Amino acid sequence: MQEVEDLNDLRLVAWIGESGSLAGAARRMGVNHATVFRRLNQLEGRLGVRLFERSGGRYHATAAGEELIRAGAEMDSTATQALLRVAGRDLRPSGQVRISTTDSIALALLQPIIAQCRRQYPQITLTVEVDNRSANLSKRDADIAIRPTSQPPDYLIGKRIAPLDFCVYGARPYLAATAALALEDHAWIALDDTYSGHRTLRWLAARQPLEQVGYRTSSFGLVREACIHGLGLAVLPCVLGDAATALQRVGEPLPECATSLWLLIHPDLRETMRIKVVFQLLQQALGSAMAA
Repeated sequence: MQEVEDLNDLRLVAWIGESGSLAGAARRMGVNHATVFRRLNQLEGRLGVRLFERSGGRYHATAAGEELIRAGAEMDSTATQALLRVAGRDLRPSGQVRISTTDSIALALLQPIIAQCRRQYPQITLTVEVDNRSANLSKRDADIAIRPTSQPPDYLIGKRIAPLDFCVYGARPYLAATAALALEDHAWIALDDTYSGHRTLRWLAARQPLEQVGYRTSSFGLVREACIHGLGLAVLPCVLGDAATALQRVGEPLPECATSLWLLIHPDLRETMRIKVVFQLLQQALGSAMAA
């Protein structure tokens, strides 16, 4: 069996195993799906063994794959922890800060705060990644995360910003035309199965089978746009739904969908000056925006 030629191949195998998909590994590597597919095939060819079996649309590790996943994960963890320790020694309020958040928060709250941060700290460059999955701060997917969650990870330092309510919304013309309909008889818009188990999908599934929902997508921003265009009712975060003047709340906020907005950071980075000042600004500005 030939040796692994590039230690990054171990990380590639670990990331495929972690996400269960080539697309997930591609996002971690910052390359496209085809590159990951080619590199995996080349690695399996050099080793002469199959590392993954594909079933149900997901990649499942073989025994050989499991062994390389463990090695890759250990290598990635060692490198990441070293980078975190080194980054934590930087005391200058300059450099790059990466923020991960959801499309709802980015659309409804974040842009004025980013503008304020750029004015206040012009030597800090900001990267905002919009991803409705939780960023893994322990692996430096981001420096700071702004996330709706009821239970933030114990290994992170977190600040609870405010409650985050959800409500049913509809476009005003749509509501006027369908005023006689019961809630379960409306057309609905919702997140897709990428977010299986999401609190809004659980609420909706109790009222209408999800396979009957007329339009589903992977973004609350797109759900809101479809709702504005009259495709039906939608459950939206209130910070996003209330920001659209074309939409109107239907009923009161839904207690079973409520959560909280948290600001999260890895403890090894809390004294890194550029990250510390951005974290403090976000905490104050988000708190003010949510209280408005």
